[in-house]
Parts: sequence; structure tokens; C-alpha cells
Amino acid sequence: MFYIKVGKRKRNIREDNVYTRCPECGREHAVDLWEVFEAGGDLYTAGVYCEECTAKRAAEKKPS
Repeated sequence: MFYIKVGKRKRNIREDNVYTRCPECGREHAVDLWEVFEAGGDLYTAGVYCEECTAKRAAEKKPS
């Protein structure tokens, strides 16, 4: 089990309580750490885009 400590309190890290900020728009959103790790990411360098920014980036990469 992994957990974070807030003061003297311990909080379990679960699939429903991990959040990050989108590196493009700054919106806070839930993130699945398993998906981050499975893709080769780590807690220090991973940038997880929100759904809207992911869709926008994908549309920009499509050839016209």
C-alpha cells in the first residue's frame, strides 16, 4: 500500500483520489497512476493533459 502523509495523518493513494494539473491549460483532473507508469512515466516528470487538451493536440497533429 502507498500513502501520503498530511501532518500526522496518512491518506491512502487510490485510483479515485489522485489528481494532477494539465500542463497546457492548468485544469485539475483525475489521473490513473497505473496508466502513467504503464506508459513509462514517473511521478516527477509525467505531464498528463486533460481530455480537452488531449483532443486538441491530437487534432493539431492530424495531417490535413
